[in-house]
Amino acid sequence: MAAAAAPAATETSPAAGKAWVVPLSATVSLPMSPIPAGTFSMGSPATEPGRHEDETQHRVTLTHGYWVGETEVTVAQWRAVMGTDLRAHLEKVIADDTLYNFQGRQRTIRDFMNMNATGDIGRYLANEDATLPMYFTSWNDAMEFCAKLTETERKAGRMPAGYKYSLPTEAQWERAVRAGTLDATFAGPLPLAGNAPGGAAAGLDEIAWYGANSTLGYEGKSLGRTVAGPRTAGVKKANPWGLRDMTGNLWEWCLDWYGPYLPYGPYPAGDVTDPKGPENGALRVNRGGSWGSAPGSVRSANRATNPPAEASAWRGFRLALLYGE
Repeated sequence: MAAAAAPAATETSPAAGKAWVVPLSATVSLPMSPIPAGTFSMGSPATEPGRHEDETQHRVTLTHGYWVGETEVTVAQWRAVMGTDLRAHLEKVIADDTLYNFQGRQRTIRDFMNMNATGDIGRYLANEDATLPMYFTSWNDAMEFCAKLTETERKAGRMPAGYKYSLPTEAQWERAVRAGTLDATFAGPLPLAGNAPGGAAAGLDEIAWYGANSTLGYEGKSLGRTVAGPRTAGVKKANPWGLRDMTGNLWEWCLDWYGPYLPYGPYPAGDVTDPKGPENGALRVNRGGSWGSAPGSVRSANRATNPPAEASAWRGFRLALLYGE
């Protein structure tokens, strides 16, 4: 399912409960699926293999419907909005001399990521196809994309009052990936053996690119211990709400800060409505696992954290269209 071949928009602005296609350019668009308001169980039960202490199960009510991209934002979609391809973006990241806060230490992104500002940028890249999910994007980069697209769409008259493009909150992300399901993944539970790094789990191959299958048919340079890297967006089975790759391929940034308590940031006690996470912190949440993850990391409830300035080959993002935020 190549992003560049996505269908043209059929409406002039998003309508509640209906699919929306963002027309990014003459040849590139971004299909989005509607996610209904409602109440769901967030987190994992104590019996779920691979669960962590920060996944305490609780009831969450989301009072507004919203939309999320059918896939992670692709290289083609990024280029249509930001005007740079993957290689040019990484060059910008590596050349950035800004000192960012990496958990109390001021460093450039390239130093934190152990990258060198000289030499061929290609040594850090795998494939550069337009249909790949856009990688080497920090939380800050993702929010810049969202802000620029919001401004463009408002000027084009396609953004009703009160709407904006953003990252999904952690709760919005988990409601979307679950799509009404309760098991470890939308395709069902994972066996206990699914915790092992590099291990395989029945049912995952059909819905996700993860550590055990991302080498299969891979054509590109290795970005890890095995010959693997990000894979074409949207080729795995969709969840019941039409979303692909929320499980695996790339970790996806969420809007929330994580914490504030380390090593585990607890969810609020009891039932909550429209949670947005802590007001501040040092780490941003990312979800879903990646092409290099063990099965336990691609569970719907699994949470990961990284500094918002970090840009890596394991992280990307998914666009959300929010109302009333």
